[in-house]
Parts: sequence; structure tokens; C-alpha cells
Amino acid sequence: MNRSGVTAYDVAGHYDDAYFDDLAARYRARNRFARRRIANVLSLLPRRLAGLRVLDLGCGMGTFAIETARRGALATGIDPAPAALRAAARVAAAEASPASFVQADAAALPVGSASCDIVLAADVTEHLDDETLARVLREALRALRSGGTLVLYTPEQSHVFERLRERGVLHPDESHIGIRSAPELAAAAAREGFLMKETRYLPSHLPGWNLLERALARWVPLLRRRIGLVAVKP
Repeated sequence: MNRSGVTAYDVAGHYDDAYFDDLAARYRARNRFARRRIANVLSLLPRRLAGLRVLDLGCGMGTFAIETARRGALATGIDPAPAALRAAARVAAAEASPASFVQADAAALPVGSASCDIVLAADVTEHLDDETLARVLREALRALRSGGTLVLYTPEQSHVFERLRERGVLHPDESHIGIRSAPELAAAAAREGFLMKETRYLPSHLPGWNLLERALARWVPLLRRRIGLVAVKP
């Protein structure tokens, strides 16, 4: 689903310093939400990251640039929001992480062609309209070396929470203009030239729900909380 008439640039200013500071505090405390998010995303990445060049698109306060750099990757976080990069720099310094951060638009990456091994976008595509998503995917393809890996992590449209938000029962996030299903997201990546490797449904951090999602998401769309999509550049 792409909310009609609204673009990624219309909602780009939705988050401020307070939002990123809150995320940074949760990450540094490694609360349940942060632990589950980290575990979900790392499960999609290669076990050995040492020496690999990783781009973390829409890095926010830097979680995955920091986490992959901790595991030996040459990691760079990309985000257009100054507030995000201020928080990322503070967290990286506090965590003694060698991750670097650059202010840039993921639809116009400031990197050379075929210069990266992994492009990661965690909790990003739900903020993108269809046209911007296509541009971001094209840039990811350009930035990746042949055989390089694209990893996307995002809410799944079919989950009960998203259905309730659509109906106004739960408060929607106004910046979530592109909540998609896994097949829709995979099709978007395929159109830009990626080969699909794996799609997983990954659980939330909520007790109870987590167990149901782990056990039944394969068969019950209402329990598919997160999409984990892995694709490769031919």
C-alpha cells in the first residue's frame, strides 16, 4: 500500500531530536524492543561481516551501522535528517564504534558504483512512496558489487496491527506511507534488477504475540509482523 498523493519527502521532517534521542536511549539500554529488532535484522545478514562494506540506509540513530561495525564491517550510515545523524554520532562515540555517518538521500547515494557488499534498509521502505522506493532500489543496485546483498526489514501489511491502523482502531504513524506486503516488496526489488534469495516473517518484541508470530506466521497472515527480505545483485 502506498498512500495516494503523499511522497517520502512530504513526511521527511516527521521525526525530531526527541524522537531519535528516545530511540538512542532504548538502544543503549538494550530494552526488549531494541534486542528483538537487532536480532531480527542480524539474522538476515551474513554471519561473517569482517571486512565487508555495509551501507545502512535511513540509519536513524545508527543502530545497524554500529552493530555491523562492531562485527568488523566497514559500515556507513546514510540518513537525510540532521537530527538522526546527531544522535548517531553521540551513540557511536558512547559505544566506541568505528561506524561513520553521512547526511545524504538514499535515492542519490554518495558512493561509487559496485563499491559495497551489503546495502541494508531497516524500517525504511514503509516511509517511501512507490516512485522513491524504486529510485532507492536502483541506487542500491548501482552501489552493490556483483553478487552483493540487499536486505530490507519493514512492517508487513497483513499483520493485525497494520489492519487495525488502516481502520483507525489503532493510531497510525503518519510517516508510514508505504506499508507493503512481502510479495509487493519483492516485486519492487525484482523490477529494479534484484534476484530474490529469501523472504522471512519475523516476530515483534511483544510477549505472547512474539510466540504466536514465531509459531504461526508462515500460515496466518495476521501474524506476519515484519518482513525480512534478502536479495542479490546478479
